Amino acid sequence: MDSVAVAVPAEVVQWVNRNFPKPSVDQEWLQGCYEWAIGQDGVRPNSQKLLETIQMQLLKSSLSGSMDSTDGLPQDIGHLNSNVTLSGVPTLVEIISVSEVGSSAFQLDQVRKAREERLRAGGYDEHGEGDEEDNLEGEEEADLEVEGEGPLPKYPRSMLAFVLSDGTTQFQGMEYKTIPQLSLAHTPLGFKLQLKEVRFICGVAHLEPDNVILLGGESDLNQHRDYYLRQNLRERMGYAAPSTATVPLRLPKEPTPEFEDVEGENDENGGAGALSPPPPTHN
Repeated sequence: MDSVAVAVPAEVVQWVNRNFPKPSVDQEWLQGCYEWAIGQDGVRPNSQKLLETIQMQLLKSSLSGSMDSTDGLPQDIGHLNSNVTLSGVPTLVEIISVSEVGSSAFQLDQVRKAREERLRAGGYDEHGEGDEEDNLEGEEEADLEVEGEGPLPKYPRSMLAFVLSDGTTQFQGMEYKTIPQLSLAHTPLGFKLQLKEVRFICGVAHLEPDNVILLGGESDLNQHRDYYLRQNLRERMGYAAPSTATVPLRLPKEPTPEFEDVEGENDENGGAGALSPPPPTHN
């Protein structure tokens, strides 16, 4: 006998709609998340813990599975002739890829290789890179010639470019002003942010601290970020054919949400990905 679905309380639906108004959260995903959440120890219906659990799962989800595909951004917003400014409620998007475009691919690849060698050698302090803010404000890089000691070499930090998605439509974004909390090394793929009054010029979102709300999280795509970084740098140096993925493109809809007990912080040791990675595969 099939189990009867437990209705999501109106107060929970209102909280979700208030905090994540655009795109709206997929009702099937929310139903599954709610049923899973109330089955966890210490999570009671209509409790603050419940709301925090739902938010955590949303930030850990792929937006292609958790968002309604019918009321997000216009599908042509990433086209070259798109010159608009977003208005109204903030729009939730996730980072599909991030790249440092203010530095040469050769320089970035040298740092990447040095970081990988240091990680393989195991001779570094996991927290040896110091304070995140200090790292992103131009602190001197670690010596690339030193092996097995000291902090990991830092990627140069100038201007980040992104591929962003609302779960249905992908588009490019660029830092118009530096957003210090984001970086090539530390920002996971699937990181969530909300856009407010962002200008699109020739289909590219111009991002700055005042027009984004950083939320955090990641998605399954982050498992492959090192591959995307290597592939992106190889393409920029002319060693590999450009990715066949185009921007914008429609991501596949995930029919069934998956929820997990995840606590803890994003991995800070890897790199992030190529400008146009292939869409994630689904079993």
